[in-house]
Amino acid sequence: MANIELKIKGMTCNHCQMRVKKALESIDGIDGADVDYKKGTAKISVQDVSKVSLEKIAEVIEDTGYELEK
Repeated sequence: MANIELKIKGMTCNHCQMRVKKALESIDGIDGADVDYKKGTAKISVQDVSKVSLEKIAEVIEDTGYELEK
């Protein structure tokens, strides 16, 4: 198990926060996500690091309408 903290651009409200949380938690291998729109962060718990890539996370965030800071 690993914990990863990400910076996400574009979140402006609670609705944004919930959309990103739901999107991240839909990725196979991610156990949970704690998203804070005010800070622009997401802390994710990765259960199986072999199933999760930064590219996949970025793709899911962008498909949701936000941007992963790199």
